[in-house]
Amino acid sequence: MKNIVSYLFLLSIAVMLFSCKTRTTNSALKKGEVLKTNLESFEKNRVKLSTNLVESLEEAKTSLTQENPDIPEVSKDFEKEWRSIMSRYNKLKSDFDAVGKSSQEYFGQLNELSGSINNTELRDSELQKNKELEARWQKTYQRAGASIEKITTVLESGNDFHMVLVASSIRQKLEQNVAELNNMAEQAKVLLADLEVFTQAGRDLVEGEG
Repeated sequence: MKNIVSYLFLLSIAVMLFSCKTRTTNSALKKGEVLKTNLESFEKNRVKLSTNLVESLEEAKTSLTQENPDIPEVSKDFEKEWRSIMSRYNKLKSDFDAVGKSSQEYFGQLNELSGSINNTELRDSELQKNKELEARWQKTYQRAGASIEKITTVLESGNDFHMVLVASSIRQKLEQNVAELNNMAEQAKVLLADLEVFTQAGRDLVEGEG
């Protein structure tokens, strides 16, 4: 009877350990899928941002180098495109943060999985592999972060460029207003000259009648 009880006790422990390891394995796999999904989302938005950023700058350059460019129109088009770019940039940063968080969870779960190995030598070997992999990943993650910072600088320059476009638009509009004022002044001179002739004719008429 005692042997049966002991056997059932050991069996229950084995089942619990197996169940625990199974949950750990499933959790590690799930964390891996989350990281993969976040990476795919990041890459998708990176490609879209890169394409839109380059195309928008090239289109603005082409528009501005045309003869007699319509700066206000170019400014409006650029602002519209830039808002889309900033939206994708914010999404990219959000994806990057999500990748960082999910990668930490992934390595935590991976170490937990490796730490559950009974064989000491094998466990230490697996944990060392995890450590080396995480170190390589962190370097890659930091390089990506540095690239995002550079993109931030480019976008800030783009915002400044747009402000210059707006200012140019205002100056161009003022120049147009000056031209309109000059035209109005010339018209006024003609009208005043006509009125002067009319006045003089009136005087002549009166004096003649007198």
